[in-house]
Amino acid sequence: MKMTQAAALWVPMLMSVAAFGQSTVQQSGIDISGAWFNLLQDTDSNATIQLVAYGGYPLNEAGRLYALSADPSRMTSRQLQCAQYSPHFLLHGGGNYRFWEDRDPFTQRLIAIKMYGQITEGTRTVWMDGRPHPPAYAQHTFLGFSTGKYEGDVLTVYTTHMKRNWIKANGMTQSDQATLVEHFTRHGDRLTYTSVLTDPVYLSEPLIRSTDMIRAVRNPDAWLYACDDGEQVLDRPRDKVPNYLFGKNPYLLEHSTQHKVPLFGDLGGPETMYPEFTAKLKDSVGTEAAAKAMLFPSRGPQHTSRAVDPDPHDGDIHVLPVQDNVYMLVGDGGNIAVQTGEQGALVVDTGTGKLADKVIAAIRKLIGDKPIQFVVNTSFHADHTGGNVKIHDAGADPSLVGSFFSAGGQAFADAGVGATIIAHQNVQNRMSAPTGKAAPTASSGWPTDTYLEGRRRKYYNDEGVEVLWQPNAVTDGDSIVHFRRSDVIVTGDIFTTTQYPFIDVANGGSVQGEIAALNNILDRTIYKHLGEGGTLIIPGHGRLCDEYDVAEYRDMIAIIRDRVQALIQTGATLDQVKAARVTIDYDDRYGATSGPWTTDMFVESVYTSLKQSQARAGSR
Repeated sequence: MKMTQAAALWVPMLMSVAAFGQSTVQQSGIDISGAWFNLLQDTDSNATIQLVAYGGYPLNEAGRLYALSADPSRMTSRQLQCAQYSPHFLLHGGGNYRFWEDRDPFTQRLIAIKMYGQITEGTRTVWMDGRPHPPAYAQHTFLGFSTGKYEGDVLTVYTTHMKRNWIKANGMTQSDQATLVEHFTRHGDRLTYTSVLTDPVYLSEPLIRSTDMIRAVRNPDAWLYACDDGEQVLDRPRDKVPNYLFGKNPYLLEHSTQHKVPLFGDLGGPETMYPEFTAKLKDSVGTEAAAKAMLFPSRGPQHTSRAVDPDPHDGDIHVLPVQDNVYMLVGDGGNIAVQTGEQGALVVDTGTGKLADKVIAAIRKLIGDKPIQFVVNTSFHADHTGGNVKIHDAGADPSLVGSFFSAGGQAFADAGVGATIIAHQNVQNRMSAPTGKAAPTASSGWPTDTYLEGRRRKYYNDEGVEVLWQPNAVTDGDSIVHFRRSDVIVTGDIFTTTQYPFIDVANGGSVQGEIAALNNILDRTIYKHLGEGGTLIIPGHGRLCDEYDVAEYRDMIAIIRDRVQALIQTGATLDQVKAARVTIDYDDRYGATSGPWTTDMFVESVYTSLKQSQARAGSR
């Protein structure tokens, strides 16, 4: 079988990925310590490349359409202004670098190699001590989690847990499912850096790049990257995310015309990486027609998510420390948050209830003999309230015993017996039933401490806790919970990392309310350093996050909303909107064709809520 030169190159590189599963502690190898800079920084710039110049990059259809839809003005949003780079973007992109070793002070055994990049002040740790990579539900960062090993005179690094980020600032992107293999080869004062980026969402095959670095004779003076976000566009509506509709990119032909490159070649794809592609360009009529077709989603079956499932599915409850005294419990469907302290436990959501006994046991390990005093439900959906009954029964609320709720004319019989369940009133309405009718859930699992609008607040375990209503988001009773000292926000299904939002139109949900709720979350977050850390986010399902991840989800929904709205304005029916594949550049990350919430259901919920909003506006 014939193998191209490029294919022959990346096969052994990919084989090195599997070798990391059998990693051992290695103590010696090449020393890359020192200050370095890229030899040819201006020939393949990451940040100043022209738009619609994707030739030579193995973008798949989703990657191409994502890039074509990317309006550069989106970079003016607060969450993107100072965002850090990915490892390969940083090391191919220019600026000054410093590498050094971290060794045990007593044994001098190599623990890690540290890498610092001037641009975005990225400090990276490459663990050399054989530790495993974190579980799929752990937080992702811009630089990811890296482990290294020496292979002869080459340092090989394997990185997972990266955020969605740019391959190039012209819209070519990598997903948060991407993995990276890097090779550092030193030849005296020259270092060859080779990266192999694999992304099941946006690339058809691995992207291989190589850069040479030169060791600086003296340490540079420039090491910082002063950046803070600010108001760059004052009149933009809060729910507006700059983007181009399919086929409407105004800069489509700019690079093609200036450099006399056929548009078909500028649109990228794996075939543009190989010399045989030039033969196709001789057919100018055929390539022009093909290029026009590539500006829109192709016809074909819907794609489904290729993301790693973050839930363990092993029958156990896994406890992830989040920040301060807040923990995330994973394994029983929806995520569960637990705040602990001297007073006991405040639990946010209770999962499906299938593993409720194990959830209770995990909470007991965190609080000892203290009570499970409060439960907060972010919505009425069963994957967040299924464990209410058992966790309520396992708890107690001593604040009610000896109060007027336990004695006198206002007393009720079980005051203080069981944990107090808190939620918006509409959650109680959905879980209970009028007198004489059968309720969908047992009464001991209903919220008994409800609020009607605004917020419900408590001071518990020496921390302010706010339960804030988000009207007409996923449902009409959604709440987010903000632990103010710990700076952790629990979002329920307003934000997840596993699927398109479950906008329950029948129970008061709407796409506009969903976007508004995500913006309300972002109003409360603050990053620690250049777009990362600070306020941490526990989603309804999926991995631990921060504000950047919420902004990415908000942007996706707003962009899809705009596409559906544009089709509605042309008179398109629901079936025509579904056929237009308005989610195509996100389906490989969030899509589903079966199960309780499919891509078609999501598109229908967006369409329906926009039509309802249009009808209400017309009736005024």
